[in-house]
Amino acid sequence: MSEYQISLPEKVYRLLTRAAQDKGISPLDWIVSKLPPPSAEPQPLSKLLDGLIGSINSQHKTHLLTKKNAFADGVAAKLAKQGIRRP
Repeated sequence: MSEYQISLPEKVYRLLTRAAQDKGISPLDWIVSKLPPPSAEPQPLSKLLDGLIGSINSQHKTHLLTKKNAFADGVAAKLAKQGIRRP
């Protein structure tokens, strides 16, 4: 496996090492823990949307999703990055 180096400002390096020490892990392991998990294979959009496209009964009182699915989790993750959380 190839190895690469990156340059960090001293302030960022100190923050990184402090965060890693607080968790009891190395700075490399701390960085890896913040990365998204590798997916086995990207799924086509049609597969992610399966079961989500249809009509909505406007007479129904609640419009909240009760089942978690990949599409809803993806939307929630994007909204969370903007500071918007699911109820």
